[in-house]
Amino acid sequence: MKRITIKLGKKMLEVNLPDNIEILFTKQPKPLDNPAFFIQKALKDSIGSRSLEQIIEQKLKKNSQAKAVIVISDNTRPVPYKGKSGILWPIIEKLLAKNISNNRILILIATGTHRPLSEKELREMLDHRVFDYKIPIKNHHCRDQYNLIYLGKTNRGSSIYINSDYMEADIKILTGLVETHFMAGASGGRKSICPGLIGEESIYIFHGAPMLASQEATDLIIDDNPCHQEALEVAKKAGADYILNVTLDQDFKLTGVFAGDLEEAHKQAVKQIKKYVCLLYTSDAADEEDSVDLGG
Repeated sequence: MKRITIKLGKKMLEVNLPDNIEILFTKQPKPLDNPAFFIQKALKDSIGSRSLEQIIEQKLKKNSQAKAVIVISDNTRPVPYKGKSGILWPIIEKLLAKNISNNRILILIATGTHRPLSEKELREMLDHRVFDYKIPIKNHHCRDQYNLIYLGKTNRGSSIYINSDYMEADIKILTGLVETHFMAGASGGRKSICPGLIGEESIYIFHGAPMLASQEATDLIIDDNPCHQEALEVAKKAGADYILNVTLDQDFKLTGVFAGDLEEAHKQAVKQIKKYVCLLYTSDAADEEDSVDLGG
């Protein structure tokens, strides 16, 4: 009898399997030994882009009272926004260091069509310094027509409605997690905007049956994936100055930090996860006493 242990949230579930069952594993990535160092390094040595600091300086030359928006995922994604691997405060620090006051920084939650987050949920999810410094936080509301701006149509006919707080910002920064995604190929990057910040009407084609029926709209496929193409078209229409995306292991530890250009940084993150998500190996060493952690 083979025994495996499956992680379900915070609980561990033990399952006994017949001996003739073959267990497949993905290769486990190595977590970064010093997450804070690699986050700062990524913000400086950016992919396909100037550093975040240089971008902020450039924007301030054009407008000394420039406003910044930092787009974050909601709590359906395990993005590390606090702790040693927290990616939110290092961005805010860069903005504050350039004398962008707290009331000119907005944290915008890319809820997409999900419900808004409560203050309690936000406090559990975000770095406490966000609240100490009174940085404004807003949920995106996909049905709030008064807070949406129309940007035209995509090549596939979607009406592009985007959050107006995002569109009115001078410095647009996206954050997120890159992991395999069943229809967009991979999460992160352009998905912070589409579907993260779009109006409900903009979702009809993006999440429609013809799109999902495509053979290319599946895990780890980016090229020729219509879902990816649609999201990227919308994101480029709305514009993004900088992204900070991460990859995680099964224990939600940081395995990679990818910062810079909307497309190039995201491509590098996708390349990273393909190194271990695509590869399977078997283990026949499990016996009655073995316990195999398959992660979450």
